[in-house]
Amino acid sequence: MKVLIAAGGTGGHIYPALALAEILKRKEPDCQIVFWGSSNRMESRLIPEKGYPFYGAKMSGMNSGISAKVKSAVSLLKAKKLARTVIRKEKPDIVVAFGNYISVPVVEAASACHIPVMLHEQNSFMGKANRFLAKKADAIAICYDANREQMPSCADKMRLTGNPEAQLAAGTICTKEDLIQTGLNPDIPFVVFMMGSLGSESVSKVIDEACGKLDDSYQVLIAAGKANDYVYQTKSDAHIHIVPYIDGKKMLKACRLAVVRAGATTMAELSAIGTPAILIPSPNVPNNHQVFNAMELVKKDAAVMLEEKDLSAERLADMVNDLMKDDDRLHAMAQNALATGRRDAADQMIAWMKELVH
Repeated sequence: MKVLIAAGGTGGHIYPALALAEILKRKEPDCQIVFWGSSNRMESRLIPEKGYPFYGAKMSGMNSGISAKVKSAVSLLKAKKLARTVIRKEKPDIVVAFGNYISVPVVEAASACHIPVMLHEQNSFMGKANRFLAKKADAIAICYDANREQMPSCADKMRLTGNPEAQLAAGTICTKEDLIQTGLNPDIPFVVFMMGSLGSESVSKVIDEACGKLDDSYQVLIAAGKANDYVYQTKSDAHIHIVPYIDGKKMLKACRLAVVRAGATTMAELSAIGTPAILIPSPNVPNNHQVFNAMELVKKDAAVMLEEKDLSAERLADMVNDLMKDDDRLHAMAQNALATGRRDAADQMIAWMKELVH
């Protein structure tokens, strides 16, 4: 089987796609995998680093203003032409697209050539690209039942598979050595703060202010983010550890509590591992979808939500301190998170892909 995977824009689209590819190669070593994405965004670096053939197109977003719209239209035409060339050259048996506008031209090209198309929607609120492409798709893998209500005309094409990244997360192992390398004492519980790979300047400032209010009966691990412009005033010591980057899945596996954004990949990892969490949804996302993502865990008492508009150092510190002292609550949240987890998403998608191809 030859699979063309379309993924791009953000880690929320890219990492689940890479997880599917990794598990597919494990299960089907002879399977050929080719990627399509943006030539000027993070996938153009991340995907080739993993050793996969990659085709990149440059597309401009549909911003306001006549010149921006013209530029966008021209870039779309060029991307469509390249997509047709790639489809004719590679002749994939199936195309699997993970959302973002970069997936549009290659899905349309595949559909025109009668090649089966599977979409994957990571969020509780379906994105614009997947909404637009849903009618052309043969299959739509979803992570939340809410997607059926949003696109009732395509509900018969949908299956609740979950996120492939969750399957990788479920198998994650964190050793004492991993914790020691991060500066942690493996014998003392810790809370981890992660605001995504890029970090968040606004939330980092509040976390920084909260550091002095956090109880010293546990450790604090803060992933500042590689591209975060905020400079922490708090200095690392035996109690607080501030680092630019951590292995998120490993730390979610080992921590007692996580303070994180509510992106689709993070939600999948929390539920697959069973990590209690304080969720701070990003307000800078389409349709405020991180709030909808967060609510899926909150209403099952697997997490608590603190929206950025309500965020303060005092409130954050109080929530962390209270939870870190409440073993029963943390245990219940962990079990509730596990109960929502789907730890075989990639396996389900691969089986479905085979149905479509054969």
